[in-house]
Amino acid sequence: MLDVLRITKQSLGRVLKQLLDEGYIVQRTGNNDRRQRLLFATTKGEALVARLAGLQTDRINHALKDISPEGADTVRQFLRAMIDHDDPDKVLATILAAGKTHAKD
Repeated sequence: MLDVLRITKQSLGRVLKQLLDEGYIVQRTGNNDRRQRLLFATTKGEALVARLAGLQTDRINHALKDISPEGADTVRQFLRAMIDHDDPDKVLATILAAGKTHAKD
């Protein structure tokens, strides 16, 4: 996580503690290595992710509204290139679904 987020161990520790304390994630010990700390989102954490993804999707859609269809396709290709290379379509589907849910609120 430190490499992906490009933050210090201390910074990550503070954020994880807050997420744990507020019930957004739970921590479990690894099955094979007890030093391992496995993190899982709770229902509350998943709801937060969906809400934040929806807000970000709304911002992107708002920014795209005045761009030509060709320009919007270029932006979408750029965003797709920035996310999960193993399954970008799944990530995009999750974000777009969250945006639709948020729009109904």
